Amino acid sequence: MASFVPYDDTFHRAQFFELNVEYITWFADEIRARHNIDAMSMMGQTVREYVEMVIYDFTNIRSSEGMVYVLEIEGKVEGMGALKKLEEGVGEIKRMYIRPQYRGGGYGKEMLKRLIKKGKELGCSTLRLETADFTTTAHHIYRSAGFEEIDGYPGGETPEWYRPHCMFMEKNLH
Repeated sequence: MASFVPYDDTFHRAQFFELNVEYITWFADEIRARHNIDAMSMMGQTVREYVEMVIYDFTNIRSSEGMVYVLEIEGKVEGMGALKKLEEGVGEIKRMYIRPQYRGGGYGKEMLKRLIKKGKELGCSTLRLETADFTTTAHHIYRSAGFEEIDGYPGGETPEWYRPHCMFMEKNLH
């Protein structure tokens, strides 16, 4: 049984942290394999140090500023997705990740659908996201939901040295 639930620090903290470590490790491994870039050396820290540095930004999103959903399957956190307001009327979709063994089951599409709905509820007229050039399945999901490529936007998490390998997308909600 799968369910999408709002992140709850009491129940999800440890699993959410480990899922973020898994996601960033996967991401860094893919960057190394595809672009011959040692992302963590460029960042000057380990994966765990990076996650420790940024996790607060996700686990403490106020309900008026966004939402983090987790995908629970049989009581375990197997996926995540976040929405954070960048500025008035503009939200950013972050941390869309479903563990590999659960991909292809529609969970990514459902997570995105929930984040878009939440963006509308928060009064966003625009949603943005950044994604790696190698996440082609995600590109398809985003395009099928109405996201279109843009040149970029301020306020994202991606370091300047990796921006040439990213795709930036936007969806108008009106």
